[in-house]
Amino acid sequence: MTSFQSSSSRASEAHTAFNRLHRSVQSWIWEQKWEHLRPAQAEAIDPILRGDTDVIISAATASGKTEAAWLPILSSLAAARDSETLLNGVKALYISPLKALINDQYGRLESLAEKVDMPIHRRHGDVGDSARRALKESPDGLLLITPESLEAMFVIQGTRLPVMLSGLQYIVIDELHSFIGTERGAQLQSLLHRVELAIRRRIPRIGLSATLSDASIAARILRPGNEQAVHVIGGHDDDAAELRMQLRGYITSGGGVSDGEDPTEVEPDKLAIADHLFRNLRGQDNLVFANSRANVETYADLLKSISNRARVVNEFFPHHGNLSKDFRENVESRLRSAGTPTTAVCTSTLEMGIDIGSADAVAQVGAPGSVSALRQRLGRSGRRGKPATLRIYVSERPVDQRTPPVDQLRAELFETVATIELLLEKWYEPPNTDGLHLSTLIQQTLSVIAQHGGATAADLYSALCKEGPFSHIDQPMFIQLLRSLGNKDIIVQSSDGTLLAGTKGERLINHYSFYSAFHTAEEYRLVSSGRTLGSIPIDQPLVEGGLLIFAGRRWRILDVDIAGKVINLTKAGGGRPPSFSGSGILIADGIRHRMKQLYETRDVPVYLDEAARALFQEGRAAYDRLGLRESPLITWGDDTILFPWAGDRTLNTLHVLFSSENYESTLDGVGMTLRKTSRVQAATALKYLAALPSPDPSDLASNVIVKERDKHDVYLDDQLLTHSYAAAALDVETAWPLVKHLAEATTQFAEDLTNYRPKSVVTTNTEPMLELADGGPYAVIDVETTGFSPQRDRIVEIAIVHVNEQGTVQGTWSTLVDPEQATGPSHVHGISDHDVRNAPRFIDVLPHIQQKLAGRTVVAHNAAFDLGFLRSEFQRAGKMIPHWPLVCTMQLTKSYHPGESASLADTCKRLNVETGKAHTAAADALAAAGVLSSYIGRDPKVAARRA
Repeated sequence: MTSFQSSSSRASEAHTAFNRLHRSVQSWIWEQKWEHLRPAQAEAIDPILRGDTDVIISAATASGKTEAAWLPILSSLAAARDSETLLNGVKALYISPLKALINDQYGRLESLAEKVDMPIHRRHGDVGDSARRALKESPDGLLLITPESLEAMFVIQGTRLPVMLSGLQYIVIDELHSFIGTERGAQLQSLLHRVELAIRRRIPRIGLSATLSDASIAARILRPGNEQAVHVIGGHDDDAAELRMQLRGYITSGGGVSDGEDPTEVEPDKLAIADHLFRNLRGQDNLVFANSRANVETYADLLKSISNRARVVNEFFPHHGNLSKDFRENVESRLRSAGTPTTAVCTSTLEMGIDIGSADAVAQVGAPGSVSALRQRLGRSGRRGKPATLRIYVSERPVDQRTPPVDQLRAELFETVATIELLLEKWYEPPNTDGLHLSTLIQQTLSVIAQHGGATAADLYSALCKEGPFSHIDQPMFIQLLRSLGNKDIIVQSSDGTLLAGTKGERLINHYSFYSAFHTAEEYRLVSSGRTLGSIPIDQPLVEGGLLIFAGRRWRILDVDIAGKVINLTKAGGGRPPSFSGSGILIADGIRHRMKQLYETRDVPVYLDEAARALFQEGRAAYDRLGLRESPLITWGDDTILFPWAGDRTLNTLHVLFSSENYESTLDGVGMTLRKTSRVQAATALKYLAALPSPDPSDLASNVIVKERDKHDVYLDDQLLTHSYAAAALDVETAWPLVKHLAEATTQFAEDLTNYRPKSVVTTNTEPMLELADGGPYAVIDVETTGFSPQRDRIVEIAIVHVNEQGTVQGTWSTLVDPEQATGPSHVHGISDHDVRNAPRFIDVLPHIQQKLAGRTVVAHNAAFDLGFLRSEFQRAGKMIPHWPLVCTMQLTKSYHPGESASLADTCKRLNVETGKAHTAAADALAAAGVLSSYIGRDPKVAARRA
């Protein structure tokens, strides 16, 4: 039976808790004119004051989690100061995933810390040298820091770090949920453990989060090995505000922002969405989450243009991580200030707990991707008794007889509705905590070596694995990892057995990107009239005179300083947002399961507008028309599409499983396409697979072409890389019962298994060679394409450069290719539909390509991309692709230059290789040939052969 405390009982407990706080903290609370402590704040006081346990505070956004941690922490520190028992050094660490959140918390804690005479320090990439020196010379008080800056302290301060942290009493981890199941989370766990090793005592850890699907998982992340002792505070009804919501539907034309001065060539759905945002949000404080930095820039630009046409002051501003600190903080300041109505068009930078006050409304453009993200975003509205307002905008493509089934289903709309329904039920995605995090273990191994000036294998294993956060790594696997690092010159062993950084390891440690556990692209700084606007990835195809949308404005590129990585801009009338790197959110099984339920029921959510309701009914009609109620398999031309209604990780497992049986499968949102496969063949394959025992995940992963996922995976040997991929990217435990279910659901189409044989397909060698001595002669290829998907898009230009064993270019051949569809991003490759009007089709030039590649090792810079397109084109022509030996110069670059950019432009500059016009097939193939020649010159076996 569930029991509830009365309001008087809660008030009594809050009063008792308040009396336990230090008098100076009590005084601060009175000055804030608080009427009472909130439930989470009252409950946190006793366990934190005791200082003998770890605590998780899980409560809704704006429920006072920050104060719930810091009121008792500062009370404890003030009491210790009164009794003269405080030790020298930093007293409390606050670790945040965002620099902006640190800056916000700094301002939020300043008056409270001042009340107890406790200094506050910040440490992140935007903090100046003087502040860093002050912390180093007089470590004291509270230190607000990112994981990356804490990593830097270990490496740079080394053996001085224990002195700086000698007075540490508490560690607070904000937005704990954002670390769970990630490489950054593994790094954080390691850093927390190393802090305790450095000062030789256990420190209470306090985790803060608004969205936790499973508190026990969070407890295991916070204190591995002793999660049962973590005190969890949560469950208070802090998010019971009234919710006002509307989901609006639109049809997109699939156009794009203009390259020229005319700013009107924008998809009509984006214009309509921007117009609706303008009419409904102007005059208030709002957040518009646009899912990507490019979309942020697009909508901020459209809203500014609408404001200009209406002759009103612009209130719409972009906010994302690539904008300068000053620009971001100005937007945040406007949101906090009364009398300055501001709408921030943003990414997840404003999703977390930055104090910007209560937003009048939250808007979401496109599917949010996860229930947790939507919950975080919605928590920004509806505070202090006001209703929460959520506006969602979803665009779908027009449908005709050629539209693929996935698009007919209006899948993005159904995904969005499923996410909303699960949010209302307070369901959140369970995180994937199965990863081995070997990439981060490599980083931590090098960090410990740098911290101590060397370490033995036994000490490293003890600190990081046996008693540390990588306890899932046994001793044989750790030894194998060290050997792999040794073979790649990342570490070396001295005569006394001490492990030191090797030549490449030193280069990694000394590179500015070492401190992060995730990939960080090198970037150009954007400058206008001496003011830094922000930065964009360095591999952008930018030229003088080009047009750009950034920071909500339109710019013309004056010049590009390649050496200084600076782009100088001046105002212009047209442009397009730059492309930004970044991976999408993995959709959970629960969302796809709910989508299937929505397709098969008749209820229509009341929060859909008329257009969204029509699209919703269209999706259901397509579901019935395609026969998906009766079978998860449908025929589409020569292909069969499987609809398992599973999350992305489970879908990927099915994809690898079919690939292991030589079926060419591709993932396309909710569906998996089996190319050149009949429904009978697909059903029979499912029947065959269901009869097999569940495969070992690593055995299954050995079939994957490209297994590198994380920053330092390139330094793992193939066996370790396979184990790492299997743990992170495959979910056999969920997929295998699904295979049996799918086999049962398609049994009427399956043949008897007596004569079943897997498909016979010959593929290219999928493991690029890193040994060049015996690999020649070479054929270096480059392709320009209509898009990024080898299944949907086509080759529009191809070039092949012949290079002999010594690295000398012997001939170049290139041709435009009619892609039999639109040429796509002409602003990148410069090829228009007119240019290919009389060009040969791929099938016409295929014999010549076969002849050019015959008997040679195929080379490409980013071979997975070029070979993926080549393979698809061969298969469209009904040909099997030969078993070529393969070299990827991008992978070679990562091996020769660890930690540095591996883009073709940067690699050529580093090696003094001459480049022509970027993003033409011939110029890029010649540039890659120059890179290959340089690396051939470094191979000692080749040098000996030349001699």
